[in-house]
Amino acid sequence: MKRALLLLMALLVVAGCSSTPTRELPADSLEDTREGLTVETVWRANAGSGVHAPGDALDPVVVDGTVFVVDRRGRLSAYDLETGDRLWRESLGTPVSAGPAVSDELVVVASRKGKVIGIDRRTRETLWVSGVTSEVLAMPLISSDTVVVQAADGRVFGLRTDTGSRRWIHDRSMPPLTLRGGADPRAVGSRILVGLPNGRLVSLSRSQGREQWDAQVGEPRGSSDLERMRDVAGRFVILRGEIYAAAYQGEVAALNLQDGRSSWRRELSSSQGVAADSERVYVTESNGRLWALDRSSGAAIWRLDQTEGLVATAPVVVGDVVVFGDTQGRLTWVDARDGELLARTRHHRAGFSRPAVTADGDVLVLSDGGRLLRLSISRP
Repeated sequence: MKRALLLLMALLVVAGCSSTPTRELPADSLEDTREGLTVETVWRANAGSGVHAPGDALDPVVVDGTVFVVDRRGRLSAYDLETGDRLWRESLGTPVSAGPAVSDELVVVASRKGKVIGIDRRTRETLWVSGVTSEVLAMPLISSDTVVVQAADGRVFGLRTDTGSRRWIHDRSMPPLTLRGGADPRAVGSRILVGLPNGRLVSLSRSQGREQWDAQVGEPRGSSDLERMRDVAGRFVILRGEIYAAAYQGEVAALNLQDGRSSWRRELSSSQGVAADSERVYVTESNGRLWALDRSSGAAIWRLDQTEGLVATAPVVVGDVVVFGDTQGRLTWVDARDGELLARTRHHRAGFSRPAVTADGDVLVLSDGGRLLRLSISRP
């Protein structure tokens, strides 16, 4: 209970800092525009009730031309990627906070009550239910014969895909105050990468959960628990043997995939994470500004100041465009090359707390209220 209260306090403090500025911010005068980019809605669908609260990890997942979505009430749905038609919907009978993860045979979601549910992708029958130590606020990961789940208390679990039984657990001490939300685990071969609330990113073996290396992304500083928060809570990117990650009130770092050593670091706070292409790393700063950093050195290439004051999602790269959402229900579209604001479009009043997903050159977004949209973009 104490930890749950601390998590809630952290969320309220961060939200308060973002929503009650002491001065007029650039985002206050932002207007909707489509002058530099044509944004068209290919289709829209009602995908359920959306999230319970910011920090839930409910993302659309595209597999074999099908979009899988789950809402906070545990309604799992599938949509045709081309038409947006709903193919089916199943009620799981429990509130869900993370998912879905999808493989050829399995769909996995996790609940606010610390339950992980494995569902047969073809028959949609529940195959197993496994318990973890707290609610899950990061997307589950299916890697070969292992389901990886990170609980909100920082523990990481490896579960068998066939039965849901526990293979291993990775347990490290965590700070008393953390953000509500988690970094989605990633897999590279037999390696599992996990960002933790203590500001560290670890590499684990898939078969045993054995720690291979441990790297600092945000080093705790300050006298209070609030000042010392350094969660690796946002998305990190793996590209050409490097990992690009960010920590709240910490740094953006480039880490070697094999040993975790950093090739560069830059002091920059982000609770949402990063995106990258062959030349640049893109970061939505905690204050809403968007940065582009040189991928090889971390040097700043450009910075978009007009969005300062927004509560923004992680950025996503679509060709030569970077897009991110915000709690106002808008998407901001930026030229990846020079940081020019191309368009700002409104899509749903409930807002966006999770980043967009790319599919066949288009963008899929899921609002906090459960509106699922496929958008196409083109230069005028």
